[in-house]
Amino acid sequence: MCLLEGSNLTISCLYTRQYASSLKAWQRVRSRGPPETLVRTDTRNADLNMAQAGRYLLEDDPTEVMFRVTVRELQRQDVGLYQCVIDLSPQTPVVLPPRIRLVPCEGLPPALALSELQVMAIVLTCGFVLNKGLVFSVLFVLLRKARTSGEPNPGEQQSHPSRS
Repeated sequence: MCLLEGSNLTISCLYTRQYASSLKAWQRVRSRGPPETLVRTDTRNADLNMAQAGRYLLEDDPTEVMFRVTVRELQRQDVGLYQCVIDLSPQTPVVLPPRIRLVPCEGLPPALALSELQVMAIVLTCGFVLNKGLVFSVLFVLLRKARTSGEPNPGEQQSHPSRS
C-alpha cells in the first residue's frame, strides 16, 4: 500500500467470534526480533473496546467481529510491514490476514498517489462500463441481424392478408 505522507490510514481486521473477548493489537513487523506492538486494547467489553497510543487508534467492535486501526498523519518513517493480531498473552498471538506493507509513493506526485481502494473503485467502474458496452453491442448486432433476415421483431404483429 502506498504511503502518502500526512494522510490517515484505516485498516479493518476481521476475526472469528471465538476471539470476541480477546485483546487486540496492531504491530509493526521487524526484520529481526519480535514484532513491535504499537497499540493494544486492555479491556474486554462486549460492545466496544478502544485504545490509543500516539498516532495509533484501535477500535474493537466484538458485535461486528472486527476491529479498525487508524494511523493518523502518516510519516515517511512509517514505511514497513504491519499486522493485526489477537493478543493471547502469554501464548503466541494469532496473526490476522492480510499483513499490510506500507511503501513510499516514489515517482508519483501526491495528487496521483491512489490508495488501493481508489484503484479498485476505478477498475470496477471501468469493468462495469466495458461490460455494459459489450452487452449493448451484442444486442445491437442481434437486432440488426434479425431485421435483415426478415424475421419479425418480438412484439411486432405480422400483417395477414384478409380473406374475402
